[in-house]
Amino acid sequence: MSISTIINSVKKDKTILISIDDIAPNPLQPRRVFDRDELISLSLSIKTYGLIQPISVKRIEPLPHPMPKINAKYEIIAGERRWRASKMAGLKYIPCTVFETDRNGSAMMALVENLQRSDLSFFEEAQAMQTLMLMTEMPQSELAHLLAISQSTLSNKLRLLRLSERERLIALENGFSERHCRALVRIGSEQDRLTVIEKIVSEGLSAPESERLVESYMSADTEEKKTKRAKKKKPAVKGRLGDMKILYNTLDKAVNMLKTSGLDANWKKQEDGDTLLVTICVKSQSGE
Repeated sequence: MSISTIINSVKKDKTILISIDDIAPNPLQPRRVFDRDELISLSLSIKTYGLIQPISVKRIEPLPHPMPKINAKYEIIAGERRWRASKMAGLKYIPCTVFETDRNGSAMMALVENLQRSDLSFFEEAQAMQTLMLMTEMPQSELAHLLAISQSTLSNKLRLLRLSERERLIALENGFSERHCRALVRIGSEQDRLTVIEKIVSEGLSAPESERLVESYMSADTEEKKTKRAKKKKPAVKGRLGDMKILYNTLDKAVNMLKTSGLDANWKKQEDGDTLLVTICVKSQSGE
């Protein structure tokens, strides 16, 4: 299903006051971190002026066997931060615009609304994009067109999700930019990335400096691997001659032929470092 099909199927109902306890967050909300200081500031504003902009919600369809302790009648589509701040402000009712939509439509609206905001972290933004693609089975080219960005930009954003949760947390806590993280994902091993991240943090490297560090790290790693491969491909001469059964068998046959002809013959070998010296001795019939 395309994004346009889902969004066009959403119908706006009306704006009404709803008990704040009858509202539950959207489990597909891409935002995972809400800054407490910002919530406090917003709650103070709401205490003074009220909630000016309604939040968007959808009705929750009742389950055949309702689970205990789940009494919410509405699910947030957009506006969870305002809902949280309103609860902190002690509001009992808040204005909500009710939409008629299914789970996909609700998730789609939440994702699109968040993608249009500027205060999502670049990891949350990338996760929202990936979720959007998975839900709609939309190709990257179509999503890039929808978001008015190039496909390469979208691909670069999605690649950020290769970083583990631990790496993402360190990156955000230390103020890494998206450019920092785009450089890091070039390194295939998480352990290697953590080594580079530690150096970036300890030395306070900028994004361009971090890119050069990653480039240097990868070049050194590549040279080390090349050296190891070269050593494996270039065994010592002694190793190449270590199994010389064919040569020895040939020498044995040659000596035996000489002996059959009545000659006293033998052969011997002498190893000197990487050199193997083979000597065939044939005594003359005179015995000299």
